[in-house]
Amino acid sequence: MLDQLRALPAERRRELLHALAEGDRHTYKIHLGSGNILRTPNDQYLCIVPKSDPSAPRTGYLPYEGDRMPAVILSKAMMLAEDTGITDPSILSQL
Repeated sequence: MLDQLRALPAERRRELLHALAEGDRHTYKIHLGSGNILRTPNDQYLCIVPKSDPSAPRTGYLPYEGDRMPAVILSKAMMLAEDTGITDPSILSQL
């Protein structure tokens, strides 16, 4: 499989490292390893820090329990796909 990935053009390999979220304001690229967000078209970094409340209730079973990053990436993607509904001033100032 690595040989097949290496055969891809460099731009295509970079695309495989990101999840895309298309909002009404922008399209966002979320890095699948770090969860960092880039806003198109200029790949401007967007800082969204997940809320870390250890007392928050945990609901449902996730198949990747113990690794929080997939849940962080999914929550960022869902929020950014509905970017006109974002009300947090610290996020809005970056859009």
